[in-house]
Amino acid sequence: MAEIDPTDRRALGILSDTVNEQLGPSDVVAREVRRAYTSGKAIDLDRAGSVFNDLPGWQRNMIGFAANDRARDVVRLRLGSTGRDWRDLEPTARSRTQSETRLSPPPRFLLNRDG
Repeated sequence: MAEIDPTDRRALGILSDTVNEQLGPSDVVAREVRRAYTSGKAIDLDRAGSVFNDLPGWQRNMIGFAANDRARDVVRLRLGSTGRDWRDLEPTARSRTQSETRLSPPPRFLLNRDG
């Protein structure tokens, strides 16, 4: 049997924890994702992917966002001592920085329309 790549397996562990938190450990999707994570077999990963894709889009998005947040927390814990300021990875800081650089104030003739 083909084995799952170690990096993918760590990511699958994060996804498994998130699915358990969002749907509960007795849910079919949670059980299949956990099985894929614990076995490390590609066939279990395919089955878990099929079951996960059967979820409604809004639920997959919700789980994906939560898993992404959890993965960022794992990275922060492992790389927290590097001295880098990881706040630039925060979605609010990133979107604020992008919007500030893209938007410039409107021209003055648009602001002063009294005359």
